[in-house]
Amino acid sequence: MNTTSKKQNIKNRNLTDEFGLITIISSIFTFVVFIYTLLFYSYIEQLLAFIVAVVFGIGFILNRLKYRQATRIYMTLLPPLIFMSLIFLIGGFFGQAVAFATMGFLAFIGYRKNPRLRNIIITFDILAFILPTIYITKYGPILGTIDVPFDEVFAFLACLGWLSLTFRMYDQNKTRAYTSDLENHIEALKESELNLQKAQDDLKSQNKKLEVLNNELKLKNTHIEEFTFIVTHDLRGPLNNINLIANELEQQHAVSNYSNFSSYLKHLQGSSTRLTNLVEGLLKYAEIGNSSGMEPVNITEILQLVLDDLSEKIKETSATINYGDLPTLIARPSDLRMLFQNLVHNALKFKTSTNNPVITITSEKRKNEYLFSVADNGIGIPAEQLEKVFNAFHKLHNQSKFEGSGIGLYGSKKIVDHHLGKIWVTSEENKGSTFYFTISTNLLEQNTTDKQLANPT
Repeated sequence: MNTTSKKQNIKNRNLTDEFGLITIISSIFTFVVFIYTLLFYSYIEQLLAFIVAVVFGIGFILNRLKYRQATRIYMTLLPPLIFMSLIFLIGGFFGQAVAFATMGFLAFIGYRKNPRLRNIIITFDILAFILPTIYITKYGPILGTIDVPFDEVFAFLACLGWLSLTFRMYDQNKTRAYTSDLENHIEALKESELNLQKAQDDLKSQNKKLEVLNNELKLKNTHIEEFTFIVTHDLRGPLNNINLIANELEQQHAVSNYSNFSSYLKHLQGSSTRLTNLVEGLLKYAEIGNSSGMEPVNITEILQLVLDDLSEKIKETSATINYGDLPTLIARPSDLRMLFQNLVHNALKFKTSTNNPVITITSEKRKNEYLFSVADNGIGIPAEQLEKVFNAFHKLHNQSKFEGSGIGLYGSKKIVDHHLGKIWVTSEENKGSTFYFTISTNLLEQNTTDKQLANPT
């Protein structure tokens, strides 16, 4: 609909473009004059009217054929020639004078962009009136003075053409000025909209970075609180045991009574081992999130390093490790290595007495994350303990049966938290457990933020 209307507007504009309007009006009125002379005038007047109608009709045809420049020149030079011829043939002064004057104005407007040609045509218009007027003043009209409506009609046509062109130009200039101003306002609005959109995008980016920083701060604060709890609570047990045993040994040495000496040494060795495990666990825990920056990590290569580290344990337990294609993603390589080592080591450690360990590791691409699973056929976890296995220093089994610090799964959860993921477990006693965890694929932005923090401008 809009396209059709636009084409119609272009067609109408071409039809009346500058001199096109003059050719239409001139053709119509000269044809009407010719019809009028057929009814009321002699053959001579009829012949003159016919020639005039044909000549203006040619101008109309040139315009319709889109010969713009030819129409402009034709309609500027032809009327003065007709007026000059009429003066020579039948006389007339006032009407022709008005027509010549308006033709001069018409040339002045029509050739405003070509001053030299405009001056030539205006000079021609002046001479075309003066020379025949001087001639008939001395010799008279060739056909004698004839009172026909040519004078008034042609003067009217010239004036109408001049006024039409003048008002058309005025309207075009006014419309062009308004349109240009409107286009400038539209461009300014577009630029403002783009600037506003850019500012909104920058604000969103800053908010995302601030959210990442807030999450990092919350994790750091949580680590500090947990670390304080660990240092003030969990390390007291082994240290108190060592102090008590040392005091007992000192007292027995004083009285030379060594009846429980071997038992004390065994407890002392157990407490020292437990304390060592706790310290090593704390060191590993302290490395989480700080050991390295985010970078592309090939999980297959990471897993292979873990299996190399645990190769003796794998041989000792005759374990089978199954895994397929694993992805490359953005992460902290040392953290993921610790994560897989904790999960695979637990699967090897908590095996049944009847079956060799079978561990299956898989991955699945999801929207904005990867889902990993580490499944085993071990002793499993009681249902009431599933929610507690990721707590710090939480142990499901007796220390004498399964050694450990209780930090492994807790540290695994912190590693997953740092990678904007979640970790959980499903299990059935004496059948095995499956640990699931996700790693976000939107860590590039966090990586960029970390670099900006490390290298502030």
